[in-house]
Amino acid sequence: MFKQGTKWIRADFHLHTRVDKEFSYSGEDNRFVSDYVEKLKVEGIDLGVITNHNKFDLNEYKALKDKARKEDIMIFPGVELSVKEGANGIHCLIVFKDSDWINGRKESINSFLDETFKGIENRENENTRCNDDLPAVIKRLDTYEKEYFILMAHIEQKSGFIHECDGGLIKSLSAKTGFQKRVLGFQKGRTRDKMKQLNEWLGYKLPYIEGSDCKSIDSIGKGKKSFIKVGDTDFDSLVIAFRDFKNRISLEHKSINHGHIRSIEFLGGKLDGKKIHLSPELNSLIGIRGSGKSSVIEVIRYVLNISPSDSDKDYKNAVVGNLLNSGGQVIMEVQDGIGDLYKIKRILGENAHVTNLDNQEVGAKVGSVLRAPLYFGQKDLSAMDNGFELKLLDKLVGEKTESYKVDLQDLENNLSVKMKELLELESKINNGEELNKTLADVRHKIQIFEKEGVSEKLSKQVNFQQDWTSIKNAVKLTRRYKGKLEKLLNVDELNELPNFRENKSEEVSGLFGKLSIEIGKVTHTKSSVQEIINEVAKSEQEMSNILVNIQATMKSLEEDFAKIKREIDIPNLNPDDFSKLKAQEEKTIKSIEEISVYETKKNEIIDDIRLLVNRRNETLAKELRVYEFEISKINSCQNSLDLTIVFKGNKEYFLQKLKKEFKGTGISASAYENFPSLFSDFTMLVTDVLVDGSSTISTILTEAQLDKIKKNIIINYDSYIKIATPNQIEIKYHGKSIIKHSMGQRASALVLFILSQNENNLIMIDQPEDDLDNQVIYNEIIKEIKIRKPDVQFIFATHNANIPVLGDSEQVIAVTYNEEKMDIETGSVDRKSIQNKIVDIMEGGQEAFNRRTEIYNVWKN
Repeated sequence: MFKQGTKWIRADFHLHTRVDKEFSYSGEDNRFVSDYVEKLKVEGIDLGVITNHNKFDLNEYKALKDKARKEDIMIFPGVELSVKEGANGIHCLIVFKDSDWINGRKESINSFLDETFKGIENRENENTRCNDDLPAVIKRLDTYEKEYFILMAHIEQKSGFIHECDGGLIKSLSAKTGFQKRVLGFQKGRTRDKMKQLNEWLGYKLPYIEGSDCKSIDSIGKGKKSFIKVGDTDFDSLVIAFRDFKNRISLEHKSINHGHIRSIEFLGGKLDGKKIHLSPELNSLIGIRGSGKSSVIEVIRYVLNISPSDSDKDYKNAVVGNLLNSGGQVIMEVQDGIGDLYKIKRILGENAHVTNLDNQEVGAKVGSVLRAPLYFGQKDLSAMDNGFELKLLDKLVGEKTESYKVDLQDLENNLSVKMKELLELESKINNGEELNKTLADVRHKIQIFEKEGVSEKLSKQVNFQQDWTSIKNAVKLTRRYKGKLEKLLNVDELNELPNFRENKSEEVSGLFGKLSIEIGKVTHTKSSVQEIINEVAKSEQEMSNILVNIQATMKSLEEDFAKIKREIDIPNLNPDDFSKLKAQEEKTIKSIEEISVYETKKNEIIDDIRLLVNRRNETLAKELRVYEFEISKINSCQNSLDLTIVFKGNKEYFLQKLKKEFKGTGISASAYENFPSLFSDFTMLVTDVLVDGSSTISTILTEAQLDKIKKNIIINYDSYIKIATPNQIEIKYHGKSIIKHSMGQRASALVLFILSQNENNLIMIDQPEDDLDNQVIYNEIIKEIKIRKPDVQFIFATHNANIPVLGDSEQVIAVTYNEEKMDIETGSVDRKSIQNKIVDIMEGGQEAFNRRTEIYNVWKN
């Protein structure tokens, strides 16, 4: 019944049976027990207390208990006792500890009833009052030195506590030690004002419970319901629940609405054949140091694809390998947030995969069935290097910022491309002076030919060559244009449209008909483009024919050209150079003309760069708002921590990266200190140098330093653009920055930070007490765990008893280890065997249980 530890079940604390004079049963005698238990099962009642009026029947109780046990239903012995107070007496539901009051065929309950009804006839009548008032009843019960507790029955009805007692009597009764120790709850509180008045008279609070007060089998479970959270079948678990009623008694059904791990099964390795069942709430892996509890939590991390920190990654993966051994497999049963069940399987060294319960692959990622699981290893809470606050927040809310990180990567890649284009254009533009010199030199040489009258003789050949070059260029450009048109026919969007035309609509068929017509028009353009391509191809062919013709003409004139060259006999003047010089002149003129085009293009690229830089900052700002929203939620849900965030605020990180990247440039320490005030990040610095002519950085650097910086940036701009200045997060713990606290206080703040999260189905922490002190655990962490665990599955590996005991751990996994194998025992903290293990093997075990008793007494008030 409790394989997953403590759980919520429906309880009926006021049941009558056929031995009660008020109960009627018309069925067959030998069917009563079966009919009764079947009705409990149908009503979903997992715990019942038999409370007949002033009577207890051992044989019937045992028969009901044995039959119910087979259906995983707990039955406790009790009695509805009418005590003397009030005009009509007060009905009390007394719940007895089975193992104390019943021993085989002997029991002490009727001995008590005989004593308190001594000399009174017809005691089984519900209105017959015993000899004792409530304090005397408690005193008489205590003489037996056996465990029991009392619930006041139907308090607002006849013979009910409020109905029969005035405020003065209630104050008097509740002031007595016996009442405070033994009376643990009230049944059927209905009127809000009366319940409020009762609390004021008592001076403290007790829980309200329900019971059907059934007079027949049909009325079992009727009326309002009552729920209790228990982790074992014995009486002590029941008492613990009433002592911790704020967390364990409810008049409403409690359901689990978050994803969680239900069980972990091991095949091979040191836990071969073992299966660990987990609670959806608090799970504590306990054991002495070196018992293997950390190994289990590391395996869970491994199966869920959570990477450990880089500093001890190899060690932690080795721990997993040591536990599973070669070929070892883990099968994890997981329930998602809507109640569907899956298996996550992973063999050591292989990838994890998700199946349904029939072992069929479902194609889902681990994160799809278990939302944002978190893991913190032994060293993670003490690792507090620069920027650890942001890393921690990223770990908690990283999925929400993932889209922004993808956008940033695209923007930075585009920015890098534009920077490259800008540098290439500037190289061409800067070549303008050299081109002008080249043109002047070429024209000077051409003038020599003209002076000697050679240019006129060779002009015909030069003109032919220029014409041939122009035609050849036209053919090349036409062929390139045709190629781009051909690519246009194969774009994905155009190819997908015909399939879309075949879609049918059940709701808007008329609109889809019109849509198909328009799609037809679009796809028809494909034919039009093909016709254009055909026309261009014909023109290309005609141009090619013209090129062939001019080549033939030139060939026919080759002898004439050669004759002219032979006739030119001028020393140091080679006729062949003239045509080359004319070609070079034309090419150089075109290059110079293109520079003005480059200048225009450069301005366009600069505009593109500025736009990309702005979009990058806007994306970073959007990411910041996600962080701010999460921080506001953290700040609002608790009082110990206060978080703030500053956009690109980690200037120390920026400064250290600058010094590393620009090492050897001769920049002084004082000059470096000016960088963060002038530039928010590397992207702004790169933009200043490559786009804005170093207008800002030149104010703090010498020309020599600036020259080195510029050369460095030209080489490394691509990597620099991708170096972001992180947002600066400050965590204040009790009003003081976390970095000013001791290591233990820092770790405490981080644990509270982690526990405050609402978006994570699972939080695993390995031995947090290594960095915490018990006082912090008492006062803050346990309180936060108890608040959060109904909505989050926690798995702690611990050797300190405070977390499982004070945290009221729903499931405890006790781990022992030797070189050959590991052994485990599971059960809630309610279970005696688990309690014994906690006391025997854990640090401060008995002290933790004593502390819990104190806390329950405080909570009562």
